[in-house]
Amino acid sequence: MSILDKAKSASNICGVEIAFNGELLPSDIPEWQPFHNSTMPDLDFTKTYIGLGTVSFSEESSLSSAGYIYKQKVQIRFPATDGLRAERMALFHKAKFIKLNLNNGLDIVVGRNDYKQNARPKIVMKSNVQLAEIEFETVSIFPSGYVPSPKGFFLPSLIPLTLI
Repeated sequence: MSILDKAKSASNICGVEIAFNGELLPSDIPEWQPFHNSTMPDLDFTKTYIGLGTVSFSEESSLSSAGYIYKQKVQIRFPATDGLRAERMALFHKAKFIKLNLNNGLDIVVGRNDYKQNARPKIVMKSNVQLAEIEFETVSIFPSGYVPSPKGFFLPSLIPLTLI
């Protein structure tokens, strides 16, 4: 397969997970874009509620004096009408990494902006009586990459299996 071949399919975001601690490291999975993709040796992601069409992701590159930089944004909209509203908003401001589960089995991670994260995402919250919107923004030295999915993506590469 060539890097210039047609991409296999379009995908949609079907889940969002947030990590509040730990580190993402560059992948050591052979033939899997080792610097861009990440592994999660000590990271715990927590699923968050999303509704259909309430999450968006965008990425934009620009040229700086040091080379290309990539601005990545994730926006999540959710109801803000329950008793846990204030706590939920405060908790989102503590996010370190955001993982987007795609319907093609891949998971995109946002937040690793260098070999190791040297700055947390910039987080902006907007709300009204009915909805809250949170925006996570990261400026990175490389495009967003993938992490191995616990649903089985690249599982044999990570865990050696012997079937008898």
